[in-house]
Amino acid sequence: MKDAATAFREVLDKGRAELAGGDAQEVERRMKAISALVRAERDVADFLAAAHAQSPEEDEQLRRAELRRRIALFVKADLGDAPPEVLERIMLEGRAE
Repeated sequence: MKDAATAFREVLDKGRAELAGGDAQEVERRMKAISALVRAERDVADFLAAAHAQSPEEDEQLRRAELRRRIALFVKADLGDAPPEVLERIMLEGRAE
């Protein structure tokens, strides 16, 4: 599985290429999805920080696992040309359906 930074870079690189090719709508869709991913990461971190049910190491592992799951789901949907609302749902709710 790719790490988060690699996955984000690939999506950004693809967006830059599409922007250079004149596909501004596709670039906007991707950038909105990336922004939603960043918000989702923060939400997960905030939730885990508030819970304090586990040790800091366990919290970090849970946060990373959730983020990896969302990124993998997002990348799969994005590569499958999922509509923007599906990508947004993945970022905000962590689910594609």
